Amino acid sequence: MREFSPKRRAFAALLGGKVDRPPVTSLAGCGGTVNVDIQKATGIMFPEAHKDPEKMAKLAIAAYEMTGIENVRVPFDFVIEPEAMGCKIKWPDNPALVPATLEHIYKKPEDLKMPENLLEAGRIPVLLEAIRILRKEVGDFLPISSLALGPFTLAGELVGTAELMMMIMRNPENVKKFVEFSTEFIIEFSKAQYRAGADIVQIGEPTASGDLISPKMFQEFVKPALTRVADELKGIRLLHICGNATPMIKDMVECGYDGISIEEAVDISKVKPIVGEVKILGNVSSKGHMVMGTPDQVKEETLKALDAGVDLLEPGCGISLPAPLDNVKAMVEALKEWSAKRK
Repeated sequence: MREFSPKRRAFAALLGGKVDRPPVTSLAGCGGTVNVDIQKATGIMFPEAHKDPEKMAKLAIAAYEMTGIENVRVPFDFVIEPEAMGCKIKWPDNPALVPATLEHIYKKPEDLKMPENLLEAGRIPVLLEAIRILRKEVGDFLPISSLALGPFTLAGELVGTAELMMMIMRNPENVKKFVEFSTEFIIEFSKAQYRAGADIVQIGEPTASGDLISPKMFQEFVKPALTRVADELKGIRLLHICGNATPMIKDMVECGYDGISIEEAVDISKVKPIVGEVKILGNVSSKGHMVMGTPDQVKEETLKALDAGVDLLEPGCGISLPAPLDNVKAMVEALKEWSAKRK
């Protein structure tokens, strides 16, 4: 079989076509494709790269060139949406840290008001312009993925995650109202990313982790909103949930996404019979050997995920900022070595 381009390989893997080998990507997860080593090598550093579309696009392309990860992805942070809603953001002057929501300014659903010109709010124009630049630069050779927060996670950013958890117990109807508002925001924001040139939009729901909420809570507060988002988005869409998502796998699959992104806490061999045609992305540890181990240890973990049947090989939660470049490249090398032995 003739070697595929990275974009064709990723599309085929996600949509059920034949592939020459599994893709090695970082389409999903919370960490993206950029680490500290790449920032230092290019001289494009955080936090400036979060605020400048040209720097954002150049850094995303450099990540592909330096690691061999077969896609480009923006943004590099998880706070574009709360910032657009008026929340105060903390901007660390440290390339190993990402911005975070400093003040969650909403107390009750009645306080919520959609920005009049949503796509002009905060850094949303920066992200959309970065996607347009990437589309011009990479053409149809590399897949472009982008990110929107999941409705439950965005609700937590607006009101505070701890407060959201308390609200589940005290006033569950208010939780649903916050999630409903967030769903409307995310649908419009995600559609704009496709129009700007993104091939794939990932919905990131770290706050819906099985480490934070029960399967019953997921079914009541998260699943309906995620299903609606999937129904509204017409492009390829992925769903990522952090931690041990095993108890939610069936519900994740039923939400209607083309692929689910999982971390190493999920045993692929156990969930494969549940997922059906939905593709699995992951599940090399982003924070274990990738950060603290050796290239050989990363390769060993990579082979485990491949042998278990992962459809698209990825760091389970994206590339961690402290991860050494050699460890990231070891994952790419291991996949190619594994694939060559099967030809």
